[in-house]
Amino acid sequence: MELTDTSLVVLLGVVAAGVFGAVVAGVPRGGPRPLRLALRAGQVLLLNLLVVALCGAALNDQYFFYSSWGDLFGSRSPSVEVHHGGTAREAVVANVRGPGLRGLTTPAILPPLPQPGSRLQTYTVVAGRSHAEGQVYVYLPAGYDPRSSRTYPVVVGLHGFPSGPKSFLRLDFLSDIDTLTAEHRLAPSIVVVPRIDTPAGLDTECVNGAPGQPQTDTWLSRDIPAWTVQHFRADRTRTGWATVGYSYGAWCAASVSMRHPDVFGAAVVLLGYFRPDFSRTYDPLTSRTMRDYDLVAMARNAPPPLSMWVLTSREDSLSFPSTSSFLSAAHAPLDVAGTVLAHGGHRDGVFTPYIPAALAWLGQTLPGFRA
Repeated sequence: MELTDTSLVVLLGVVAAGVFGAVVAGVPRGGPRPLRLALRAGQVLLLNLLVVALCGAALNDQYFFYSSWGDLFGSRSPSVEVHHGGTAREAVVANVRGPGLRGLTTPAILPPLPQPGSRLQTYTVVAGRSHAEGQVYVYLPAGYDPRSSRTYPVVVGLHGFPSGPKSFLRLDFLSDIDTLTAEHRLAPSIVVVPRIDTPAGLDTECVNGAPGQPQTDTWLSRDIPAWTVQHFRADRTRTGWATVGYSYGAWCAASVSMRHPDVFGAAVVLLGYFRPDFSRTYDPLTSRTMRDYDLVAMARNAPPPLSMWVLTSREDSLSFPSTSSFLSAAHAPLDVAGTVLAHGGHRDGVFTPYIPAALAWLGQTLPGFRA
């Protein structure tokens, strides 16, 4: 039983209640008086220890002070693997409400590629629903042929802030995808990297503001998937679509995937957070609409059928507080696996070594990404 399992709190509570009942009932009642007094003293001591352990387990369940038994007893392990919520199978086979990708169609003859012969394509996309405009990079799998009927799963790569889609390309994501594909640990995939601060330079936190304000959630959940299906041989099932992001982009990956599990089957969240973190100059949410983007509350009260791989660090003051709360709150059909680091701040060098593990997890978890 893991230290972070809620069942540990339940078990300690049941055992403490049983010992308390024995103390109140005066069990055992027979036998020599010195022995009975010694046993009663032992029961009282045990009860106190159980109550302290129960309080500690309950607090740890809420605030995630320790992530494992080794962490509790002073292990110097640099990282701890965690799992919360349900199973990947539960997330995959669940019936999901929403339009998803089923109503989208791919033309028999696709629009021509702007850079023929290149695996990296560059577009400027103007969206109808969100009225957004932004640069979008598309990295095609080796051997991609638009004339073929073969379809590919889609990774939506989400960059940090302040930055842009080029920063995603400069990191190890594309090379690691190629390596895992060559090793048959990940299916050949289309990688779509859209600008997520629309308009550029505005910290939208990927939410929909009021009418007249940026509708970035719609841009990522509806406009980009529809545009991708219309331009490429893309899979049109939710188990063939995943978001992958870091920092601000990791928050966006978690938010858009949890809010739209009809489109996305999985999310990779690298040093992200689970409540929006707006700058002082722009905050479009009211107290009511803020509830729609509180992913910790969603994980606790209405968890979506989604698989997630999460990386956080105890020394990351942006990522760890809300991530620890999220891990404690997650339950089925939400399936959350990941890694908690003992050390490391909020920077690229902390998460880049874990990109291969996260992408390999994707290849093992979602049917569309299995090689």
